[in-house]
Amino acid sequence: MDFLTSSFQAVFEKIVDYTIGAAARHMGYLIHYQKNVDNLRNEVDELKDVRDSVQQKVEAAQSNVEEIEAKVKRWLTSAEEITEEVKKFFEVGRRANLKTRYQLGRRAHKLGLAVKDIKNKGTFQKVGHRVPIQGGTTISTKGYEDFESRNLIFDGVMEALKDDNIRAIGVCGMGGLGKTMLVGKVATQAIADKLFERIVTVVVSQTPNLKQIQKDIAKELGLKFQDEDTDFQKAHLLCERLKKEKILLIIDDIWNKIILEDFGISFGDDRKGSKLLLTSRFRDVLDKDMDAEKIFQVEVLSNDEAKFLFVKIVGDFAETLNFQSTMVEVVKECAGLPIAITTVANTLKNQRNPNVWKDALQQLKSANPTLIKGMHKEVYTSIKFSYNFLSKEAQYLFLFCSSFEEDMVIRIDLLWRYLVGLDFFEDVYKMEQVRNRVHTLVEILKDSSLLLEGDTSNTFKMHDVIRDVAIHIADKEKKMLTIRSSDDSEKWSNMKKMKDSIGIALFEAKFSELPERLECPHLNFIILGDKENSLPIPNHIFEGAKNLKVLVLMRLSLPLPSSLSLLQNLQTLALLKCESEDLALIGELKNLKALVLVGSEIQQLPIGIRQLTHLQLLDLRRCTELEAIPSNVLSNLKNLEEIHMNRSFNQWQVDGENTERSNARVSELDNLLRLTTLCMHIPNPNILPNALLFDRLVRYEILIGPNWDWDREWDWDWDSISLVEIEISRTLKLNLDRSFQEEAGIKILLKSCEYLHLAPGKGIKNILYEVDMEGFPQLKHLYVRDSIEIQYIIDSIEFQCVAFPVLELLSLVNLINLEKICHNQLAMGSFQNLRKLEVRECDNLTFVFSSTLLGCFSQLQEIEIKNCEVMSAIVAMEEKHGIQVDGDIMMDIMDFTQIRSLNLYSLPNLMGFCSDADSQALFNKKENTLQSGHH
Repeated sequence: MDFLTSSFQAVFEKIVDYTIGAAARHMGYLIHYQKNVDNLRNEVDELKDVRDSVQQKVEAAQSNVEEIEAKVKRWLTSAEEITEEVKKFFEVGRRANLKTRYQLGRRAHKLGLAVKDIKNKGTFQKVGHRVPIQGGTTISTKGYEDFESRNLIFDGVMEALKDDNIRAIGVCGMGGLGKTMLVGKVATQAIADKLFERIVTVVVSQTPNLKQIQKDIAKELGLKFQDEDTDFQKAHLLCERLKKEKILLIIDDIWNKIILEDFGISFGDDRKGSKLLLTSRFRDVLDKDMDAEKIFQVEVLSNDEAKFLFVKIVGDFAETLNFQSTMVEVVKECAGLPIAITTVANTLKNQRNPNVWKDALQQLKSANPTLIKGMHKEVYTSIKFSYNFLSKEAQYLFLFCSSFEEDMVIRIDLLWRYLVGLDFFEDVYKMEQVRNRVHTLVEILKDSSLLLEGDTSNTFKMHDVIRDVAIHIADKEKKMLTIRSSDDSEKWSNMKKMKDSIGIALFEAKFSELPERLECPHLNFIILGDKENSLPIPNHIFEGAKNLKVLVLMRLSLPLPSSLSLLQNLQTLALLKCESEDLALIGELKNLKALVLVGSEIQQLPIGIRQLTHLQLLDLRRCTELEAIPSNVLSNLKNLEEIHMNRSFNQWQVDGENTERSNARVSELDNLLRLTTLCMHIPNPNILPNALLFDRLVRYEILIGPNWDWDREWDWDWDSISLVEIEISRTLKLNLDRSFQEEAGIKILLKSCEYLHLAPGKGIKNILYEVDMEGFPQLKHLYVRDSIEIQYIIDSIEFQCVAFPVLELLSLVNLINLEKICHNQLAMGSFQNLRKLEVRECDNLTFVFSSTLLGCFSQLQEIEIKNCEVMSAIVAMEEKHGIQVDGDIMMDIMDFTQIRSLNLYSLPNLMGFCSDADSQALFNKKENTLQSGHH
C-alpha cells in the first residue's frame, strides 16, 4: 500500500475494519442465533418478574385509593407491548429455516436489548400518590338540624363568603352550641356552589401546636416540606402555595391570638377571593385578635327547637301524660344547649320509668359545677349527669379517653392494648375478653353521646367540650392528671397533686425536662411522647412510682432508664417508634401481660423475655429490622394469647439449617396452647406448625410462601402515634401445590379463612374439590394469582355442594390456562353474594359467564375484565349440551340488573358483551358505568 498517502491509508483501513466488522456482526446473527434467542427468552422472563412486582405495587396503591403515576402506566404499557412483540417473534421463530435464521437472530438480538432497557427502567420509588379530595376537606354534619336560629346564621355566612370586600369571617358562641357543625354545613354548601377551588379545615384547640397546623394545611394543599427547610422557608412556601388557588381556610376552635402570618397562613394582597372562616368561644378573640370583619354569634336554641331535638332523640313517648311535665323541666335544665340536650336525651331514651326521669331532673338541678373556662354551667351539669348514669367500668373508660390529645382520633385496638394492664374490668382475664369489653363500652359511650364516631371504622373521638368536663371530673375525683403541654410547669411543680394522681398523660413532652424522680405512689399509668428526641429520660424517674401498671413511651431514641426494672407491678409496656437497641431490662418485668413494640427499630429480642411467663400479648408490628428471636423464647411464653408480627420477623429457623444465630422455630408455637390470634409470615411452607395450633385460632393473618407482601396499611401519623391497624380478620396468603396440599393445618386454614390470596402451584387444576371440598363456606374475598395449570375455579362434575355462598369478591389474575370459571352446573346458592368480579391476564379464557349459570351471579355490581387475549364475549349463550350459536335466547335466566360498573380493557378479540344477544337487555335498561379500552 505504498501508493497510498498516509491520510488515505487511515481512511481505507477504517472502511475495511467497518466492512469486516459489519460482516462479522451479520455472520454472528446467524452463528449465534440460538444464543440470541435464549438470551431474549431469559430477558423477557426477567421482565415478567419485574412487571409482576410493579403490578402488585400498583394494585396495593389502588387499594389504598391512590392514583397511579403516569410514568408507571407508560412503563407497564411498554412492558406489555414488548412482551406481546416477543410472543409474536417466538411464534414466527418456530418456522425458522436457514434462510430466515439470520433475520431472526438479528431481530432476537435487538429485541433482547429493547427488553433489557425496559426491564432496567422498571424501578420506581413509588407507583402512586394520594389524590386530594375534590373540593377539599369538610366537617361532619351528622345530626345537624335546620333550625330557624341556625338558618339565619348560615345564610349570613354564605352571603359573607360571596362578598369580595370581606377577608375573614368569624363564628362565635359558647362551647356545645354546634359552631363546628354549622361551619361544616357552610363548607358543604360552598363546595356544592363551587364558591372555592379548595376548602381546607384545621382545628386549633386550647393548646395549639402551630407547627403541626402549618404542616396539616400544607399536606391538604399537596405541599411537602423538606427536612432541611427552615421555619422561614416553610412559611414562605405555604404563603406562596395559598396564593395559587381560591381557597376557603377554616380554622376551628381558636382560644387565643394567633399570628397566622408567622406560619405563612396569608393570602397576600391579591387573594383571588380566598377567605378565612374562624370559630371561637370568645368574640373578643375573633374581633380584636384575629381581625374578623364579620362576626356571627351563635345563641342557644329556642324552647320549641330544644323540645323538638330532645323528643326526636328520646322518642314520642316523652310527650305522653306520664312524662311530659318532667320532660319540659329536663329540657329547660339543658338551657337550649344542643350538646346538653343531646347528651341527656341519649341517656334517657331507653328509660321508660317516670321515677328515673324525676331523679334525673333532681340531679340536673342540684349539680354545683366548678367554673371551667368558656363553659356554660348547664353543659357541665348535663355531661356530669350522663357520666353519673354510667357503670363504673364505662366511667373509668370515659375518663381514661380524656387523657388522649384533644381532637385525637382514637383507635379502639390501640385503646384496649393499654387497658390490658389496668385491671379495672370485672371478670375479664383474657385478651379476647378485654377487646370485646372495650368495644362494648365504647358503643355505650357513643350511644350516650359522650363519644363521637371517628373517621374510620373502629375509631372514635371525644368532643372538646366533653373532654374538658371529663378532665375536670378526673381531676376533682383524683382519678388522673392530664398535663396538656410540657410548658405547663405549674402542674409539674405541684408534686402534691401529682402524688395523689393515678394517671399522667403528656403526648409532647421534652424528656430532658421531666422530673428527676416521680414521687407518685398511687400512679397507675403514664403516657409520654418525646416532642423532639431531646436527651435521655431521667434514669431514676420511676423510682417513686413502683405501683405503675401501664407505661407508654413514644419516640424514645435512647437507652431505657434503669429505674424501669423496679416496676414489678407493670402489666403493659408500650414502646412506640423507639430506637433503643438494649431491651434487656424488659426481661426483669416479670408481671407483664402486654408488650407492644410497634414501629421500633430493634434487631433482636433479648433472651430475657423468656422470663415473661405471664405475657398474654406480644405486638411486634412494623419492627422491620427485627431479624433475631432467640430459640426457645416464644415456646416459654406459655400464656401468650396474641402474637402480631406484621411487617416484622420472618427469619424462622429450619431444622438442619446452619445459620449464624440460633433463631426461633415455627414449631415453638405448638407449645402455646392459649394462642387465639396470630399474624406472621412463614416463607418456607415446609416448616408449618402443628395443625392443632391453627384449629385454636379465632383470628389470623398468615402468609405462607416466599413472595407474599403484607397489605398496605393505614398511613401512620407518627406525630399522633396512631400505630394500630384495622381489626384483624381471618386472612390467608398461600403458595399451594400438591407437595403439602394435604397438610392438616392448611386444610383447617382454608376451611375457616375469610380472605384468601392463593397462588396455585404444580398439580392444581381447579380450586374447588382439589383445594377445598366443602365450598369455602366462610370465604368473603378470593384472589387467585399466577398459575400455569388452573383450568377451572369450579369443576362441578366432581363438586356437588354449594360453592362460595358468602363470597363478595372474586379476583383472577394471570391464570394462563384458565378455560372456564365454572365448568358444568352449580348448586343453587352458589356465588349468591358475589358483588365484584375481576379477571385479568387470563389468555385462554374465551368467555366469563355461561348463560345457564347467570342466575348464580345476580348480585354482581362491578365487573372488570382486562388483558384477556382470546376472550370473544363476556356471556356465552349455552344450552345444556354446549354453546348456543343460533336460536332463541332465554332472557328469563339472565339477570344483571344490579350492575353499576363494567370495565373492559385490552380485549382484542371481544365481539360483544354476549355471544348472541342485545347486551342492553341484560341490564334491564338501568344506567350503568360502562368503560372499555384497547391498545
